[in-house]
Amino acid sequence: MKMFPSSSSLVNGRDSAGSIFRALRTAPLTLVFAAMVMAAAAPAQSTRPGWGSTPYHDASGTGVTFRVWAPNATSVYVPGTFNSWSTSATPLAKELTNGVWNGVWSADVTSASPGQQYKYYLSYNGSGNWKHDPRSRWVTAAGSASGANDIIYDPTTFNWNGDHFTAPALNDLFIYELHMGTFPSSSIPSRFVAATNKLDYLKNLGVNAVELMPIMEFGNSGSSWGYDPVQLFAADNTQYGGPDALKTFVQACHARGIAVLLDMVHNHYGPGLLDMWNFDGWAGANSVGGGGIYFFQTNANLQITGWGDTRPNVSSNQVAGFIQDNFALWLGECHVDGFRWDSVYTLTHGNDGSYIPAAGNLVNAINAMIHANYPGKISIAEDVYNYWGFDSSWDTGYPYTVTPVLTNMLDANRNISTIANAVQNNVSYGGTASLLRVVYLESHDVVGDLNGATHVRLVTAIDPVTPNSYRARKLSTLGAAVTLTAPGVPMIFQGQEMLENQQFDSGRNVDWSKTNTYSYIVRFYHDLISARRNLQGLTPGLEGDRCTMLAVDNVKKLIAFNRWSSANPTQSAVVVGNFTSNTINNYSLTFPSAGNWYVQLNSDSTTYGPDYGNIGSSVVTASGSPATGNITLGPYSALILSQVPSIPPLSITQTNNGLTVSWPISPPGWLLQSSSSLTGGLLAWSQVPVSQYQTNGTTVSINVSSPADTVFYRLQKP
Repeated sequence: MKMFPSSSSLVNGRDSAGSIFRALRTAPLTLVFAAMVMAAAAPAQSTRPGWGSTPYHDASGTGVTFRVWAPNATSVYVPGTFNSWSTSATPLAKELTNGVWNGVWSADVTSASPGQQYKYYLSYNGSGNWKHDPRSRWVTAAGSASGANDIIYDPTTFNWNGDHFTAPALNDLFIYELHMGTFPSSSIPSRFVAATNKLDYLKNLGVNAVELMPIMEFGNSGSSWGYDPVQLFAADNTQYGGPDALKTFVQACHARGIAVLLDMVHNHYGPGLLDMWNFDGWAGANSVGGGGIYFFQTNANLQITGWGDTRPNVSSNQVAGFIQDNFALWLGECHVDGFRWDSVYTLTHGNDGSYIPAAGNLVNAINAMIHANYPGKISIAEDVYNYWGFDSSWDTGYPYTVTPVLTNMLDANRNISTIANAVQNNVSYGGTASLLRVVYLESHDVVGDLNGATHVRLVTAIDPVTPNSYRARKLSTLGAAVTLTAPGVPMIFQGQEMLENQQFDSGRNVDWSKTNTYSYIVRFYHDLISARRNLQGLTPGLEGDRCTMLAVDNVKKLIAFNRWSSANPTQSAVVVGNFTSNTINNYSLTFPSAGNWYVQLNSDSTTYGPDYGNIGSSVVTASGSPATGNITLGPYSALILSQVPSIPPLSITQTNNGLTVSWPISPPGWLLQSSSSLTGGLLAWSQVPVSQYQTNGTTVSINVSSPADTVFYRLQKP
């Protein structure tokens, strides 16, 4: 009320409503009018829901609700394009519940609308301070530079029509980890768009999940791995394209049967460009490193992580709600299919290893929320195992155990027992390997530049001088064949499938020309992924939950294991690997059952390398009790076998009366299906009646008179 003079009659008149009236009666008319104007402009707390900036359009009108937690500020204003960036025109009110303030400020602003820019202006320590909205969904840029503002975003306007995707089951999940910042976008305004343009490639490769390294606004204004987030609710705008570009990417993934997993960082924030730091002016009582309301302030063990960053104070209900709401936003508003949590251990434990109960409770509550409210969504931890409701966890020890065996210069020194243990058991946490682990040879941590010069691509580790050599190619694909068929959720890192030899660097774009240069390696990964996911119906055992070693031969340097499902124990897949540069001929191997075992993948096929030998069995007949058969493998090669015969070739020939569709009679059991359309998947196919089949002893055929213009045929096992 700066317009009023300091008068004892006015001050004394504040004791009651009547005395205020009497005091105002004695004031000049102009001052009374001014008082009424000021009273009308006094802020009122919002009764509408929503944190940050939330557009509304209801029976009472339109506008934007602003809500922020700032318990130590003396006032909060919202300057923006809607009020010409006035630092006094649009105040927020203290939210009172039963007359008690909980540190939250809010107001409904009718002049604000989606697309307009804003920022908070908080008064504390005797001055005004500009701050980003910690819950802003869209920012022009992070930090305090000129033009680095928040943007009012309406999350209800994106068109999700037709997006009814369900994430794959864990036993069918195959993850492709990627960094959005490495997708070239020089002529494209968004790296999300650039990545969207590569989704057909990923679909054809066979992966059905992409795991995005953190895409939230980060503190490094240049390139970054993304593990320094500063605006936790905002998809990066400047490089990646912002929230709508992310949603478009997710929608495009879903249209191709690909799930989207986000890498989440809540064990530390920033530290660069972090407006949450000392957000409302309070740095902390007896704090070690400052930080204020969002961060622990008790002691160095809790406050500072092992990386030197500040750990969020999850014992605060407001901070815990902030984190849980963040997960809910990506699931609900952005339709993502799950998460990979960065270092959960750092969130839940102090530097001395002491457990933080509030953090464990929060992680458990978030996973319970995910599974209760979003059925089928996936939650994966980096470094805790079988705790707090996670679906799976990275087996971080696996690559560091298996890679030294692959890179050993002497075949005689390779320890096959090490490989066998890693295949059959969880390297990081012990116990039998299962879908509770994610298994991989490369990840951003394993091959990334920020972890030092020794963290290189597998082919480079095998042959630093010539990483595309025969030896590097054969050993890396052998390692992939054994790893990605082992029990667990399989994962590869971007470029692994195209023989990338360059260390991962967030400033280095993916070299997509290598998909042509090493197309045969891409084909290998395509066929390996197809086998692991049983896409051809030939290797159902690889999606099973069981694994038994058939051979661990440290003399011949050979490993063989059986993969099957406890629900279907007769549907086995056998994986055999030769870890020497020599051909292994007629090796006597015990098989799970007698009969013919058909090779579904041979990594020595010339399909996968022009200089490969195409050495290896194509069919192995096992007999006796126990059933044994002789198997041959090429150098540094793997075979995948099953008792399901490979799909026979289908021939269609034109005749005077129409078409003849034929296929070999052996192997038997294949049935012909037809479709007039390829849209709709399996539902579009119908069985051709067996009564139409004809045979001459070597082939089966049907005759088609006057076929429709569009008719498709395929062979399928019943």
